[in-house]
Amino acid sequence: MDISTALSEAAEAAMQSVTPPAPAPEVEPAADEPEDTAAPAAESEENAPEPEESEADSEDTAESEEAVALPEGYVAVPVVADKLATEFVLKDAEGEVEIPALVVEYKANGKIRQDRLDQVVKLAQFGVYNEAREQQFKQTEQQALQFQQEREELARLVEEREAQLERILQDEDFFLSVRDAYQAENSPEKRAERAEREVQRIRMEAEMASITNAGQQFYTSEVSPALDLIAQALPTVTPAELEERMAYAMQLHAQVGPNGQAYLPASAYDAARQYIVNDLAVWAQMTHARRSETATPPQVAEAQQAAVKAQVEAQKAKRMLGQATKPVGRAATPATGQKKASKPKTVDDALDSAMSEILASIR
Repeated sequence: MDISTALSEAAEAAMQSVTPPAPAPEVEPAADEPEDTAAPAAESEENAPEPEESEADSEDTAESEEAVALPEGYVAVPVVADKLATEFVLKDAEGEVEIPALVVEYKANGKIRQDRLDQVVKLAQFGVYNEAREQQFKQTEQQALQFQQEREELARLVEEREAQLERILQDEDFFLSVRDAYQAENSPEKRAERAEREVQRIRMEAEMASITNAGQQFYTSEVSPALDLIAQALPTVTPAELEERMAYAMQLHAQVGPNGQAYLPASAYDAARQYIVNDLAVWAQMTHARRSETATPPQVAEAQQAAVKAQVEAQKAKRMLGQATKPVGRAATPATGQKKASKPKTVDDALDSAMSEILASIR
């Protein structure tokens, strides 16, 4: 094919891309011509692959995709891509997150170390393991020291016993004195005395157990709920104060037990109930009233304002009543011996003075 023919075919292909080509008449191929002839140049150009983007354009696109808008002061931290030094899970408030490739700088054994986060976790695991081993070692050391002390004590006792046996065999007087002491200690009278003391001890423990159980049941079922109820009704009185006063009052009814300790017998339970109702509750009410009578500053100010207002109203009522009942003659001189009203000192005195002035003006 010559150059002119190629240029004409390229021009025709360019025109076909702008305007749709007219349908070409169907022409049956000749019998002697093969059907798979070469396609026109226009079709080859249309089916040709699009030109690839340049390397610079692809790099710009990748950078724009990787760029993420982060708040000020934040940076994107890459994740660990290789194998971790130890297996662990990193979580935040929402759940598990990827492990970042962070490097931790810290001081250990007087040296500055820089390790990745997974390596730091592995060192922490070793530290926990070493701590457990250290605790186990200390415990074993203490047990060994205790066993050593017991062994030394047993060895000392064995040496002392061997020395006594040797002396018994060598010294006849010492042998006779030891035999007499043994016979006196193991005589029937001594055995009966020891048995009697043991029986008394067992009897005393049983009696004290019964007394203790009864006292605890009475305190937990009756005394403690009553004290709690008083403390709840009167908040300024503490349960400790009630218990202390109750214990002090019950000393009058206490008795000495077989073991020498004081206890409250069952016969004094009614007295304890009456004391709680008649004495302790009254004392708690009086104490609560005394501690609660101090008014707060706003309440004091309101009371003072009410007293002043009552005095003003009394003066107005007295003035109006005086104008309505004004006498014709000269007003009588006040008595020389009449005392001047003193200035009220408290809120109650001011209220009483105001009410007395109002009643006096009405009369």
